[in-house]
Amino acid sequence: MLQRYTFLFLLLTWLPAAVFAQTITAFAPAAGNVGTPITLSGTNLDLVTAVAVNGTAGVILAKTSTALRLLVMPGTTSGVITTTGGALATSPTAFTLTTTALRLAQQGPKLVGTGIVGAAYQGYSIALSADGTTLAVGGEGDNGSTGAAWVFTRSGTGWSQQGPKLVGTGAAGAARQGIAIALSADGTTLAVGGDGDNGYIGAAWIFTRSGAGWSQQGPKLVGTGSVGPAHQGAAIALSADGLTLAVGGYNDNTYTGATWVFARSGAGWSQQGPKLLGTSTVVTGYQGQAVALSADGTTLAMGGTSDNSSTGAAWVFTRSGAVWSQQGPKLVGTGAVGPTHQGVAIALSADGNTLAEGGINDNTYAGATWVFTRNGTSWSQQGPKLVGTGAIGDAYQGHSVVLSADGNTLAEGGSGDINNAGATWVFTRSGAAWSQQGPKLVGTGAVGPAYQGHVVALSADGLTLAVGGPNDAGSTGATWVFSAASGPLAQRAAAGPRVGASFFPNPVAEQLTLSTGALGGTLRLLDNLGRSVLAGTYHNGQQLDLSTLTPGLYWLQLDQQAPQPLLKR
Repeated sequence: MLQRYTFLFLLLTWLPAAVFAQTITAFAPAAGNVGTPITLSGTNLDLVTAVAVNGTAGVILAKTSTALRLLVMPGTTSGVITTTGGALATSPTAFTLTTTALRLAQQGPKLVGTGIVGAAYQGYSIALSADGTTLAVGGEGDNGSTGAAWVFTRSGTGWSQQGPKLVGTGAAGAARQGIAIALSADGTTLAVGGDGDNGYIGAAWIFTRSGAGWSQQGPKLVGTGSVGPAHQGAAIALSADGLTLAVGGYNDNTYTGATWVFARSGAGWSQQGPKLLGTSTVVTGYQGQAVALSADGTTLAMGGTSDNSSTGAAWVFTRSGAVWSQQGPKLVGTGAVGPTHQGVAIALSADGNTLAEGGINDNTYAGATWVFTRNGTSWSQQGPKLVGTGAIGDAYQGHSVVLSADGNTLAEGGSGDINNAGATWVFTRSGAAWSQQGPKLVGTGAVGPAYQGHVVALSADGLTLAVGGPNDAGSTGATWVFSAASGPLAQRAAAGPRVGASFFPNPVAEQLTLSTGALGGTLRLLDNLGRSVLAGTYHNGQQLDLSTLTPGLYWLQLDQQAPQPLLKR
């Protein structure tokens, strides 16, 4: 009898690990930047509680028994993917982390959603999914300021509208839906703010996508504890998994402002704790005029433009369990000139350790952006304020800001540039130093003063940029998309005849081997700016010594085939 019980005990101990163990059979893509969404295929993946790429934790976006989608986080290096939650599973191959340089070109014509009524102000708010293939556009003026949202999807390099415009139910009066908008990382959850709802108390609406169809999830959300016309929904942010929502209301309690947090369980949303209000406000802060969330939803930043006689500031909060608390004092960038309105726009990297805040009034409306970084629980400014070159007139730089997932790419919009035509500037970080990358970006096809740069959005890998211009064509509004996939090198890589020549390994550290069915041919190696760094002839089986090249992305052209990407480690 004792032997039977011992056997049953051992069997029950063994069963959970053996029967419910996860497996990873494949994943895609095989390589990508920080911020790349990866899809795992395998078994029992719905039991996974944590996932990591070469030891660095990723954020789980969605999971079923046979598939799991995760976001590659800052600090990740190349290596195998592991999951835990019942038993350890390891991918059969390694994921390769790349650092693709940003070289943007406009992708197609400007986007204007159908079904508008009156001056829609499309592009007043915009959001991109992590992979940059889903774009949401808000138009708060549509149909007499009822407002609406439009969704576009990308196939290859072409964009098309997905379904009709979205208008949330239960609105009271001119809700101004679409004044703020946010997407989850996978693009299947959409949050829409309407700060004019119910006499400017304001509200937020949630929509979810199934296949290509969108539907509202639950009733509108209104935070409790507001005082007066709070303008809830004037700012909106979602965590990567779409389970945490932040809603700013800058007018709460006579311009003091506040932010409300909601959490989703299943298909239901509920407020998480009381409204958040930063300390040390001087007079009226307008807190909640801008909000941002880290990918995992545990770090929240909010801006308040009117603090301290319109100097402005940013406040950071962190979540432990379901409780939020302020982290450190308010953040005010140095080097400001005049009442800067810092905090009019705010952005966080995926891990929440890099924060950018815009100040449109700096230096008499030239505008600027400040960057802060977190070490432990302390924040400090990183370098001087950022001001893009080539601005004309009162540019209002910093009217909008956005960061890539790794925090190394920053885009800032200046809606007033060139007499309100507007423009966008892109900066990249190397170490702790920031530098402008290329000239300012201005989308083609604008009609009148479009206010381009009123709002900007980046894909997580920093390779797709969307720019809103709500005043285009008499306040119809429009959105422009810029993408590295539409840059000159990428276009050359996608065009032209293919021949049998190839090379390996890729990525390469030192020796690159060339292979061809012919005796030999010509080669040309280009850097990511299209400049030739090596040219000559080659023979079948030849090895090229690339050990002295600076690590980064290059393009190798063999014979007449299009240049192919080559990653130098």
